[in-house]
Amino acid sequence: MSRTSKRVAVVGAGWSGAVTAERLGAGGVDVEVFERAANVGGHSRSETLNGVVYEPNGAHIFHTSNEEVAAYVQRFGLSRPYGHAVKTQVHIGEDDELTLLSWPPQLEELRDLPVWPTIEKELADLPDRPAGDDFETFVKSLMGATLYDLFIRDYTAKQWGRPATELSSSFAPKRVELRDDGYRRLFRDRWEFFPAEGMNSVIEAVMAKTSVTCGAELVLDDLVAMQRDYDALVVTAPLDRLLGRDGELEWRGIHLRSRYVPVDRPDETLTAAYVVNWPDARYPFTRTVETKHATGQRIGGTVVSEEFPGAPARHYPVPTVDRRFETLNERYKVEVRAALDRPVYFCGRLANYLYINQDQAIEQGFACSTEVLADFEGSGS
Repeated sequence: MSRTSKRVAVVGAGWSGAVTAERLGAGGVDVEVFERAANVGGHSRSETLNGVVYEPNGAHIFHTSNEEVAAYVQRFGLSRPYGHAVKTQVHIGEDDELTLLSWPPQLEELRDLPVWPTIEKELADLPDRPAGDDFETFVKSLMGATLYDLFIRDYTAKQWGRPATELSSSFAPKRVELRDDGYRRLFRDRWEFFPAEGMNSVIEAVMAKTSVTCGAELVLDDLVAMQRDYDALVVTAPLDRLLGRDGELEWRGIHLRSRYVPVDRPDETLTAAYVVNWPDARYPFTRTVETKHATGQRIGGTVVSEEFPGAPARHYPVPTVDRRFETLNERYKVEVRAALDRPVYFCGRLANYLYINQDQAIEQGFACSTEVLADFEGSGS
């Protein structure tokens, strides 16, 4: 087969696959993308219900401190500023009063609570630095038992389907903090965007010049058969599915129960914030999501979604203390490479069994495309 340029197949059209494909195309590579779903965009895609934009896969706020990433997404239309602040509904005191507080917890608000004397004593007894291999031990050493019980314990058990003692503390420093600075936004990144119409048009713009086949559910045998037509393969899909071994890797999925509600004013919303956490075990859902807070859409309705954990989906890899699933995923990579005669690269959240944000998925797309282009150049292409 005579070719004047290199050809690469990319499996998956979420952020990492889209960016990898776009960057390779810009570098002169002939790229074809194969996506299992009917549309590109992965979990970041939004939908509409009676004209209201909402997110069937949960809240996706774009934020980054990476100047290159910020410039990249702005080039494709992601530039509308948004400041994301999360609220939490907790039951406090002998009267079991439902109280709306900030997340992460703010000491300024906590000092007004009836349980503050207990919290204050626990904070005074904390070690100088939080520590612990498991999630519960680490977080308790960060904020004490009372705040842990109010904000974390039941939410974590619901979210992961197991006690926090079975989860690694590795992700705790990026996900849990106790603040005393009055800063109410969740993220501290330099750039934070949310498109008024949802993320669809942005990712579609990234892939506008790329050949994409949707509805293509590929397994390893398909890659073996098709590899003769390509000089390299990039996999952003989950490796357990690629190998036909669903269930060997443990993923935690969510399901959103969304309802449309008419409102009197076009700017009206129904919940206290875009995202409101409901950590108490008496509620089967973990949080509510009302995307209209973020889009600023002016329309005579809104959509409120309750987020229920435990769905058969691949939203979150499970961070066990022994990291057994990360180890298994690395073995999968070895197996896939051994089955193929062409170079294969693994990129993104699903293929690497990682929990990463949108900007990190884009960074992986940058890195993957750079590596592929460098390898082609090194091979004398």
